Formats: sequence, C-alpha cells, structure tokens
Amino acid sequence: MSSIITIKPVTPYSADFERLREESQALGFNMLNRLSTHWLDGSNLFSAPGEKLLGAFLGNALVGVCGLNRDPYDETPRAGRVRHLYVSHPVRGVGVGQSLLSSVTQQAHEFFDYLNTHAPKNAFRFYQRAGFLPVEAHPRITHRLVFAPSPNAC
Repeated sequence: MSSIITIKPVTPYSADFERLREESQALGFNMLNRLSTHWLDGSNLFSAPGEKLLGAFLGNALVGVCGLNRDPYDETPRAGRVRHLYVSHPVRGVGVGQSLLSSVTQQAHEFFDYLNTHAPKNAFRFYQRAGFLPVEAHPRITHRLVFAPSPNAC
C-alpha cells in the first residue's frame, strides 16, 4: 500500500466507504452510520457554503473520512463543526487523521469564526495537539478551535 496520503471529496457512495463504515461499526463507532443515514435522507449533504466531506486515501484505498458543517448545536451563525472523523484502525498513527483534520480546517476561517467538535475521550489529545481547546459544560461540544481575527477585519 502506498504511504502517500491523498485527500479528496467523498460521499457514502464512494468506493470503500461501505467497508470503512462496517469496520467503524465493528469497533463500536457509529459516526459513519450517522453520516450515511443523514446523507441518504438528504438532511446533511455537506453542501452549504464552507461545508465539505473529505476522504483520505492510501493508494486507491479509502482509509479515513472527515466532514465540516455549520454547527447545528451552536446558535452562533458562523460556528462550524468537525464531524464524523474516522480513520481505519490499521493505519492509525501515520498521519491520516491529522491530514484529514488539516484539510477540513484549511480555509474554514472564511466561513466560520470557530470550529467545534464532540470527540470521544480517546481523541482528546489528538484534537488538543491540533490546537483545539477543551470546552467545559456543553453536552454536544468537547473541543473548539478559534480562528484568529483577520488582520483586514474592521
């Protein structure tokens, strides 16, 4: 398998998505089931301004997924949300998750003032290393990445 990570747009219809969804479910993660369900029912197509759904590929194999949406749990209009980040178990620790997170957050400041996520405890260090800060006392947000104001902002 190639060690070059390629990031590109995906959908639940993409090759290998079903295999990745089944793996995640077998490991006790439900995020790709939710992603697929919401895509198929039309409630979340990652199609609003600034939104995206990206996949990480090693060679031709889809090995990770991550999305960016407007945050439905935050009333601030320019709040974004990192969603459904999953990396295939055999390739964890080689930079796939970091590449996905970097790609979804790239240029996000154009659409969002900050990004929230709701991470499992075992992912807290991952998000904190990426610059996300812990959020206390919010049932749907564990971490937030705040973008610096643009130097051209008035």
